[in-house]
Amino acid sequence: MKSNYEYYLKIIKPIEKKYTRMCTLYHIFKLNTFRIKRNIYNRMIVDYYKFLLNNHNVLKEIEKKL
Repeated sequence: MKSNYEYYLKIIKPIEKKYTRMCTLYHIFKLNTFRIKRNIYNRMIVDYYKFLLNNHNVLKEIEKKL
């Protein structure tokens, strides 16, 4: 469980910050570059959360912690 959280902090959290930044920039400037990057970051985040949802071992560890 701890390694999963460390992975989240090191890899996913910065991606979420970049995604938020790209959403803000796209909202302000409406450039295609920002839209493309926003979609890329969104896809990475969605894939990560789908992986967590489908991985039963991770769910069991989370339930134990709760």
